[in-house]
Amino acid sequence: MQATPAQRRRERRCLRARSPRAAIDAVFRGLANEQRRAIVARLARGPSTTPELGRRFGFTKQALSRHMVQLERAGLVERTLRGRVHELVLVPGRLDGIVRWIDELRAGWVASLDRLEEVLGERKE
Repeated sequence: MQATPAQRRRERRCLRARSPRAAIDAVFRGLANEQRRAIVARLARGPSTTPELGRRFGFTKQALSRHMVQLERAGLVERTLRGRVHELVLVPGRLDGIVRWIDELRAGWVASLDRLEEVLGERKE
């Protein structure tokens, strides 16, 4: 069952209200499946329709719908209804939180490795 536009707007508001950690968790859940990652990679090249994605990946309508629901819940994809065809677009800004989180991890590791290098350098002397 497809969400109505009002339900999707409500869900997007809830996503924005979540803590940064919850938003990151939602994105990771959305990307946890190899097929959903392939859909995201395809949408990174431009919008697509549900029939085109179904043909490209060999999904039934039901299987594609389940994947799209997960991606929409993660806020990674937005759907626009044009007649009977659903057009899908990637929302790349949802990945910003993950990029910031990885940058923080990287900075912590770099600082730790720099301290280790200093300690080892002192021991050498």
